[in-house]
Amino acid sequence: MLPDFWKKLDAPTKALTLLPVPMAGVVVFDQWFQWSTKEDYTFGYLVPFFSAYVLYERLPDIAAHFAPDENRAEEKPASKFWEFCFAAGAFLSLMGFLLGGAMRAIGGPNIIGTFLNTFGFCGVAAAIVWMLSEKDSAGVVRGGRARALLLEKFTFPILVWVVSGPFLYLVDTRIKYVLLEKVTLVVVALLNAFDYAVSNSGNVILLPGGDHVGVADACSGIRSLTACVFMGAFLSALFVNGRLRKLLMLLLSGVFAVLLNLLRTAFLTLWAYRHGSQSLDLDFAGHAKNSPEFSLGTVHDLAGYAAMGVTFLLLAALIPVINMQLKLPEPPPPPEGLDAPKGADDEPPSQSK
Repeated sequence: MLPDFWKKLDAPTKALTLLPVPMAGVVVFDQWFQWSTKEDYTFGYLVPFFSAYVLYERLPDIAAHFAPDENRAEEKPASKFWEFCFAAGAFLSLMGFLLGGAMRAIGGPNIIGTFLNTFGFCGVAAAIVWMLSEKDSAGVVRGGRARALLLEKFTFPILVWVVSGPFLYLVDTRIKYVLLEKVTLVVVALLNAFDYAVSNSGNVILLPGGDHVGVADACSGIRSLTACVFMGAFLSALFVNGRLRKLLMLLLSGVFAVLLNLLRTAFLTLWAYRHGSQSLDLDFAGHAKNSPEFSLGTVHDLAGYAAMGVTFLLLAALIPVINMQLKLPEPPPPPEGLDAPKGADDEPPSQSK
C-alpha cells in the first residue's frame, strides 16, 4: 500500500518525505566521532541498523494507516492546535539542524552542534510523519488519534539517536560523576563489611600498601548506562507491549546498568587488592597486551563485557514478565448433583389454592 501512496504524492511532497534521510546521514557523521573515540560508545555503530530494522518490522502497521478501508468510520480531524505545533516544531528543528551543521563544519565535533543536529533531525522527522499521516491513499482524512498511533511507531527509529548522541554528553558530564561517587562509597562499605581494609579519597579506592584503584577507570563501564538504555529501548520497541511497560523496561535497563557496574567495580577492586592495580590492564593469566600469550582481553575489559552481557540477558528474561497479563481467577463451577443457587430472576414456586 505504501507504493500506491507514494505514487500519488507530488514532487515537492516526495522531496519533503525524503528529507530525514540525508539529515540522518549528517547525524551519523557527527556522532561517528564519539563512537570511534570512546570504547563504551561503540554501540552507536549499531544504531542505524537497529533503527532501520525496527522500521522494516513495523512496515505492515505503517502501511495499514494509509490503506483505504470502506468500513472505517468517519474520523474527526486533528485540531488546528496540533497542526500548528508540528509545523512550528518542524521549522524550529530545521533551523536548529542547519545551525548545528554549520557549527560542526566550522568548528569540528562539539557538544552544542551535536545537540542541535540530533534534536533537529528528531523534530523534523516527527513533524513529517505527522503531516503525511493526515490522509490515507484514497484521500480520506485520518483522525488525530490514528495519526498519533502512527507517530508512535516511529518513536524508536527517531528518538534512539538521542541515546547514541546527546545522552553521551549528559552521562559524561553530569550523571557519571554522581554515579561514580555513589559507587565508590558503596564498594568501600561493602568490602569493609567483609574485613577488607580499604578506604576512599574522592573517586579513588585506597588499598593497603599505598596502592589504589581509580573508580573512573575500574568502573568506566558506568558510562555503559547509555548502551544499556539502548538495549532496553530496542528490546522494548520489538517485544514489549504497552507504553507503561516500555517505560518500565527503560527504567530497568538503567537500574541493571548501575547494579551490574557496581558489582563489576567490587570485583575489580578485589582483583587489584590481591594482584595489584596494574593487573587490571593484564589478562587473567597476567600477560600484557603486547605479549604473544595475551588472551581475549584485559581483566578490566572482560569484566565490562561480562556486565553488559548479564544486563542483556536479564532484560531479555524479564520480557515475558513485563508482558504478563494479570487476570482474576474465575469462580469454580458448582459440584455435580447440587442445584445452582437461586438467582434474583428465578420465578417463585406456584402455590395451590
